[in-house]
Amino acid sequence: MKLPINFCFIILLAFGFENCRYPIAKQDVIESDTLFLESTLPKTKECNEEGIRFTKSIQLDQAAATWDNCILSNPNDVVLHLNRLRFYYLLDEYEVIKQKIAKESPSRTSVTYQSILKELEQRLRLEERVILLDALSRVKGWELFSYEELANYYLQVGNFAFAEGYLNQILEVVPFHENALYGMADIQVNKGNWYSLLDYAKSLEVSAKKNKDFHFYFLKGNYELGRYEIALKWAESASESEKTDIHFLELWRDTLLVLKDNPKWDSLLPYYKKAKEKGYSVPESVFFPTLSKEGKDIRKAVRSGRS
Repeated sequence: MKLPINFCFIILLAFGFENCRYPIAKQDVIESDTLFLESTLPKTKECNEEGIRFTKSIQLDQAAATWDNCILSNPNDVVLHLNRLRFYYLLDEYEVIKQKIAKESPSRTSVTYQSILKELEQRLRLEERVILLDALSRVKGWELFSYEELANYYLQVGNFAFAEGYLNQILEVVPFHENALYGMADIQVNKGNWYSLLDYAKSLEVSAKKNKDFHFYFLKGNYELGRYEIALKWAESASESEKTDIHFLELWRDTLLVLKDNPKWDSLLPYYKKAKEKGYSVPESVFFPTLSKEGKDIRKAVRSGRS
């Protein structure tokens, strides 16, 4: 018996949509991707190759099932985890893989997941690392670690809004978390929020144990608010290491330029020389502008703009 043409067309449409769930552009991305890894373990080699084969041939349902089954049978194979993550990353199905990882709920002490994170970083697969960290932030024991790693990533790429969000989540749990306070202080410098900067600096003065180099924040905040005498006191009381930082030195110098008609550079010179040893290339006559007539004119301009 011949099937009606319309019925055949409906069947073709149904199967066609089922097999073409993803756009052609995404298919091209998957087929040309070179970052799927080969497994060197005999017991996972065949399974891994099958997952890659299904992925590259755009048999996506079979690929997804294969990756899940491979990991279920071999939960400690880092390559399998990296390839499954790559699979969902290429499909832009971030929430799917996040839910899978959260459901698997790896231990905070998991050597496998520590290795996965390290591999992603070394291979510069940083966006995939962000996806993994966001998934781990939903797993008990991983929260603070994940928030801090995510905050550091977004600070590095200049997405301060995202970084601030993660740092605030850390501070909600640990109000005097040292690294989070430093991160928030850096964001306030970037945003020009000087009063907020001084608030975070005060918290660091109380809580900082590993890193005592927080004087710059007091120097910067007070300088920008026109409190030059206070700023100078913070500059002078900073640690030896902080004084050799070129940004600190420049601000210390500018504070003196605003405060004094003929500033003496004796206190800065040793640290300037140390900065030069580290590669700083600005000549002494330029860095200390009162040593030349042109520099004195610059000093007058700076001073008149700040007085």
